Amino acid sequence: MKKVFLPLNIRIDNRKILFVGGGRIAMHKIRTVEQYTRNITILAPEIHPELQGKGFTEMVKRYEPSDLEGAFLVYASTNDHDVNRQIRDDAERLGILVNVVDNRELSSFISPAVIRKDEMTIAVSSNGENVKKSVEWRNRIREMMQEDDALLQ
Repeated sequence: MKKVFLPLNIRIDNRKILFVGGGRIAMHKIRTVEQYTRNITILAPEIHPELQGKGFTEMVKRYEPSDLEGAFLVYASTNDHDVNRQIRDDAERLGILVNVVDNRELSSFISPAVIRKDEMTIAVSSNGENVKKSVEWRNRIREMMQEDDALLQ
C-alpha cells in the first residue's frame, strides 16, 4: 500500500521535539526545526560540535524507550537502522508521531523542503518520493522570491 502524507502545520509551541541522534543526519533536520522552536532535545552518545551549546537540551547517552516520555514529535536520526526502527516502534506504541529520517516507509510524518521569511512559510513536498526534486523546487521558488525582492527595492 502506498504511503500518503497530508501536508499540514502542527502547533509546536511548548512542545518537546526529540531528536535521537546527534550527527550530521540529525543536524540537517534540526536546522529546519530550530526556525520554529528552541524546545529541541538531542539524545545521542555523541553530539556534533555544531549542535552543542545552541540552547538545546542535550542528553549524552544511548537511547532507551523511556527517553520518549513527554515528547510530542520524535526524529529517529541515528545511523543505525535497527535503533531507528526500535524508536519508531516505541513511539508508535505511545502514540507519538515519528519521522525515521530518510525512511518514509517507517515514518508517520515527513518534513518538506521549507522556505521561511517573516511570518510566511512555503513548504514543498513530493510525498517523500523525490526529496531531491522537492529541494530543487524549493530553491527555484526561493530564487524567484529573491528576484522579486530585488525588483521592489
